[in-house]
Amino acid sequence: MQNKQSDITSLNETGLFYKFALPNIFSFILMSSAGIVDGIFIGRYAGEISLAAVNICQPVFSFIWGLSMMVMVGGAVSTGKYIGEKNIDKACQIFTKSIIIVAAITIVISVIILLWTEEIIYLIGGSEKTTPIAVLYIKIILPFVIFTTLGYGLSVFARVDGFPFTASFALITGAVINIILDALFITVFNMGVAGAAYATGISFMAGFIIMLIHFIRKKGVLRITLKINNFSEILKSSFNGLSEFLNEISVGITMALFNIIMMKYAKEEGVAAFTAINYILWLGNMVNYAAADSLNPLISTNYGAGKFNRIKNFLKTGLIFTLSNGIFVFLLISFFGSALTSLFIADTSSAAFIMALEFMGIVKWAFFLSGINMVFSSYFTAMLRPKESAIIATLRSLILPCTMLLILPEYFGKTGIYSAVPISEILTFTAALTLFMLSRKFLLKR
Repeated sequence: MQNKQSDITSLNETGLFYKFALPNIFSFILMSSAGIVDGIFIGRYAGEISLAAVNICQPVFSFIWGLSMMVMVGGAVSTGKYIGEKNIDKACQIFTKSIIIVAAITIVISVIILLWTEEIIYLIGGSEKTTPIAVLYIKIILPFVIFTTLGYGLSVFARVDGFPFTASFALITGAVINIILDALFITVFNMGVAGAAYATGISFMAGFIIMLIHFIRKKGVLRITLKINNFSEILKSSFNGLSEFLNEISVGITMALFNIIMMKYAKEEGVAAFTAINYILWLGNMVNYAAADSLNPLISTNYGAGKFNRIKNFLKTGLIFTLSNGIFVFLLISFFGSALTSLFIADTSSAAFIMALEFMGIVKWAFFLSGINMVFSSYFTAMLRPKESAIIATLRSLILPCTMLLILPEYFGKTGIYSAVPISEILTFTAALTLFMLSRKFLLKR
């Protein structure tokens, strides 16, 4: 196992990036495709209203995901640093306390959501048509959420521990199970939205079980330990994952605002159009996020080992990769946008389909910079500079999109809604590049 950790601080940077990034990207694509398959089955077999209802549900889970990711990613960065310093006891303590806190967070917030489900749905854009369907979906899937927060958290620590393929295997297995059960529950048993919820919940459980077995078998250096009396350090490490919390909660708030404004300007058809586009954008952004996420263990471990030239090379590789992916997604949407949209909205003459194409034609420009902004945010997190990371994450996923959504539609109508994302990415890139140039003095001193 020590050889695995020394590999991170000695082997070729480009090769290591792809060793960590490719399985992570593959698993995230499959994980995203599971959600996309949900959307395809729901849109084609349950209708546009059900598709819109499921999209309205998504912000409900953002607070759970945000806090969980803050604890897990922040804890994983500190764990990677301790592993790089050969301080395994401290690494195991952070690992154990992170798992305990995430379990507690998930249970408490899930109970709150369960008690006020209908009120929450109306608050975030639900209508008389979509709310009953959304409530049904949430009440079915909510008991399974703890499996996805803990399962994803364990996969984050497994990557830091030198087992990226194991982490990816768990995510991939869960995604495949979700796709199979979608086909079974929705098309064969005609269970509609309820079938999609059960399929997703069972897939969460499968991924968690695989990761739990991995740590029970004690293949790496990380272990569950009883030395957990002091939780103050986990609060500090969680702060380093603040950007992940802000990013996730911001996505939820922004999505809710999109739904509310779409409902105002285009009713349920507008929300359905946004939902179809959101699935397509989600897949492209997941590739960028997975690549940026792969930099965390690589940079944090080399940071602990004091190898700063390697960190520069990892950052350069990540930027080149995400820019290339952005160009690819832009071309894909440009040439195959109509075909992609028809996967979710069968009626190509409907108002929802036409709006989706309009939306896609503008929002595709955001992909030139979205991945680069994610890489900069991940870089600052791994370098234990949470403030810069949080600024980037908050700008691109909350402050700028919400500001654009509140201002632009008043003057440009639906076009203003569509333009909010690309304009936000341009402004975020300007801020991210400025923060990076200012931080170079710190890197050069080290």
